[in-house]
Amino acid sequence: MSKNEFSKEAVVDIADARFKLRSRKTKSSASLKNELQEISLLLDKGLSVEARSRVAEIISTPRIAPDDLAEARLALSIALEMHGDYRMSLQALAMYEADEARADLKPDLGLKLRIQVSLAYDYCGDHPKAIGMLKAALRDLPDEYSAGMVYAALARAYRRISEYSIARDYSQQALDLYRKSGDWRGLAEAYFGIALSDTSEGQHEPALEKFEQALKLIGDHQATFLLGKIYSNMAGVCFHLKRPHEGISYLEKAVDYYEHSDHQMMAAIAYNNLGINLTLVGQWGRAQEVLQHSLDLIVQVNEQDEKVPMALDSLGELCMLRGDLDEAKSYLERAVALSNRHTNKWYECQTLRTLARCHLIIGDNNEALAGAQHALKIAEHIGDTHSIRESQLLLAESYFNKGDLETCAAKVNELSDQTSDSPTAIGLTGGGYRLQGMLALAKSDAPAATQHFGRCVSIFELLGDRYRTGRAHLDLGRAYMLAQSELAAEHLTRAVNIFRELGARRDLEFAEAALTEHDQTPPQQERRREAAIQLITLRLAEAVASRALLLRELAAVIRQETSAKRVMVLEPDEEQKQKIVVAHGYDGSDSTAVADDLSAAETDVARERFAKKHDAKVIALKSTNSLPATLLISPRDSAELSGGLPLDPLLRVVELGMDVCALRARTSTGQGADNHSGSAGTGLLPGFIHSSPAMTRLVEEVHKIRSSDVTVLVTGESGTGKELVARAIHALSSRRDKIFVPFNCTAVPKELSESYLFGHRRGAFTGAVSDSPGVIRSAGGGTLFIDEVGDLPLDVQPKLLRFLQEGEIQPLGEQKPTHIDVRIIAATNTDLEELVAQGKFREDLYYRLNVIRLRVPPLRERRSEIPTIVNYYINHYSSKFGRHDIQVTPQAVDLLMVADWPGNVRQLCNEVQRIVARAENGNLITPEQLSPELRQMGVPTVPPASVSVLGTSAKGRSEVVPLENVSLAEALEEVERRMISDALRRHKGNISRAARELGLTRRGLYLKLDRYNITDREGTND
Repeated sequence: MSKNEFSKEAVVDIADARFKLRSRKTKSSASLKNELQEISLLLDKGLSVEARSRVAEIISTPRIAPDDLAEARLALSIALEMHGDYRMSLQALAMYEADEARADLKPDLGLKLRIQVSLAYDYCGDHPKAIGMLKAALRDLPDEYSAGMVYAALARAYRRISEYSIARDYSQQALDLYRKSGDWRGLAEAYFGIALSDTSEGQHEPALEKFEQALKLIGDHQATFLLGKIYSNMAGVCFHLKRPHEGISYLEKAVDYYEHSDHQMMAAIAYNNLGINLTLVGQWGRAQEVLQHSLDLIVQVNEQDEKVPMALDSLGELCMLRGDLDEAKSYLERAVALSNRHTNKWYECQTLRTLARCHLIIGDNNEALAGAQHALKIAEHIGDTHSIRESQLLLAESYFNKGDLETCAAKVNELSDQTSDSPTAIGLTGGGYRLQGMLALAKSDAPAATQHFGRCVSIFELLGDRYRTGRAHLDLGRAYMLAQSELAAEHLTRAVNIFRELGARRDLEFAEAALTEHDQTPPQQERRREAAIQLITLRLAEAVASRALLLRELAAVIRQETSAKRVMVLEPDEEQKQKIVVAHGYDGSDSTAVADDLSAAETDVARERFAKKHDAKVIALKSTNSLPATLLISPRDSAELSGGLPLDPLLRVVELGMDVCALRARTSTGQGADNHSGSAGTGLLPGFIHSSPAMTRLVEEVHKIRSSDVTVLVTGESGTGKELVARAIHALSSRRDKIFVPFNCTAVPKELSESYLFGHRRGAFTGAVSDSPGVIRSAGGGTLFIDEVGDLPLDVQPKLLRFLQEGEIQPLGEQKPTHIDVRIIAATNTDLEELVAQGKFREDLYYRLNVIRLRVPPLRERRSEIPTIVNYYINHYSSKFGRHDIQVTPQAVDLLMVADWPGNVRQLCNEVQRIVARAENGNLITPEQLSPELRQMGVPTVPPASVSVLGTSAKGRSEVVPLENVSLAEALEEVERRMISDALRRHKGNISRAARELGLTRRGLYLKLDRYNITDREGTND
């Protein structure tokens, strides 16, 4: 452009500008509606960049209607959330957080805004506030369909704090409501949510079914982004199900959907996972291309992104397996350096472990040990169980390579105790067995080594891990060179073939050298096998992590320990046809033909003909609690161990193992015999009676949170057993072996509450003559139960809030905060919502405590448990006081059943204690031996004056409603409840007007609605 041309372009034509300004028109509401629908479709397709651009144009439209502006900002927030811009997503809707800001909007739109604001807080890390806001939203629902949206959002929030059982319940509630409306998107997302909960709790087959149902519900609707997420998660399920080839297929679909969206980072993650799966199954050439493309995509989006180390780690591991150690080390050192700059400790832990394994291969044992120790420290800090175990395994191998066999053995045994029965830790179990085999070889115990390495072969074949299968065959072949040299060649040859196919140059050299050594070594005399039988039995008994592994181990043992040429294990499929679990010595077509012939042999005569035709011994494996299986051994006369020992003892071990696997699977899906209920159930703790429906529901809630460390708020009247509930939660948690510390806020002077909770240093205040750790530090690693938390002084509450948020305390007199790992369970018999409304309890602390809320019902709501409680404490105090044969008459029990029990279980317990303390051996307790106030209940008295409250009839007339046999507190609650309901009815559910009439703020009224379980719709039903 010339200078003159530039000048002409730079001059503004004022007349033209005025014309354009006058001609700019406000878009019609209908036009905006159409545009917003198009933007919604763009979001479904994952085209969030274009959606953001078009939303920005709408927001800048002059004189836009409030509803249209709100919908546009809602779409903007969702688009920002999809890109991970969570703070900006929250800022986009910050103006709508207050109730008043949504008051004039359409009710359904207002609710959508509340939900999205809550989710934005959730993604920003403020999970308690998000959950509190969503639960508050449930009180003001325009219709059932909207309730489905809230339930779905609550499911998302609880998944983010790993409360998968609770999340599943909310997803199921959402599903039930969406079924009524036929909303395809809502139904699909509800199934998706349930599947995610199933996956996280190890229910992989049910999860896959629900993912598939979500796909069917989406059908041909445009939902590109959701489809990408579904297929990505299905691939993860297939990894746990040991079906990597299916996982590869799902990841290819996920990649395709993400590639057609604006979410290239999601595509990069899917490419990385695809590369990992391709590496696993041995397609290393394609894996290299896919992993490099993943890295290129991440750098293209953001070269500083925390996922760059992820891609470098995957590439480094592939190079390491190939034997390109210098290139691997370069990738991995870059990955460690980058991950150290970011805040994602999981990536740092992962990259440190991979680099340490590289150091082991190179021979830098000191570097490997230091890296393993560092990785373990990070894993323990973030609390990732799998990372902890991976780091422990690496640490054990580092000690082995340094020659410290004793420490290695101790670490391996510790890890084995944690993983041997876990279906989700089979890979770790295989790594542990490999180290046990190496330790056995170091002690010249070749027979034990062959059993350990044989287990590795079964495990890694089951996982579909080609490289580790080849390495296991190499280890097993080397062990057989010392134990049974005639079996060594087979496994060494397999190792050579696998490594050659993979292109694992370094390992191929080792395998070929071992095979050459074997060929040049004269055959050794076979050693006695009697001692090995015990090892074989133990090997099968410990293979109960999964049914598939157990049956594979059976086939491997038969192949190794008999003269059989062919071994096959089959089980019936859904159509009762025989499907192959594992086959040795058959090619693909032969094994399929044998399975088809066996399926057709339905009678004993037909099975005998089958056995003769295939020269096979047919053995039925029967189990009481699981599907049967069939073992084929060919030739028939080889169905015995060396030395002529029978197979029967081993087969009985396998059948028992099948039962164990089935019962474990049934327990994990909630189908076990013990479903946390039952008459007079005391399974949680001594004295924890739960035979009534109310207490059974409470116990079910306790079991749902047993696997997490989330904060719990236990509410209930005085004496109901809140501390017992807290102890039950602790007893079921992963902290059960750690300390449980109770602290009652009313038991210490208010001015000393901070010192008692957080501790102090000597001289921090007058009277501090020595250091005090405080109850929080005393409970380190365990559970702290804070009773009567509503009485915690207001000036101490911010410090408790900081501890709940950051896990840090700063004792009085200390200069630096200290990180403490403690699980908090709080309890109160006061109305925390009312205290919040009065400004006596911090709202943010209330949200932090109220993530999981459990209500312990008063004794009057579970009277059916009174006889059981009485019987339990009769026995308890009889043992304590040295009494025996004390019984209670039915007439005395009747009076106990109808008593009011204002002191709840504590009062009943004290009554029984008094009775037993005063009784003699063999006494029969009658009504006359009860406390005077209980005996008086059986004496007729003058009818008391009725307490009454002014209520409103269904026709709007005032009427007096009697309140008899109630406490003053209960009467006041009833008055308050009816006044609120009447005010809502008069104002047709309008919260603001009802609150003004009652002299409350909107927040105060909402808190009371929550307390009394009243909805504003009660005011519109008449």
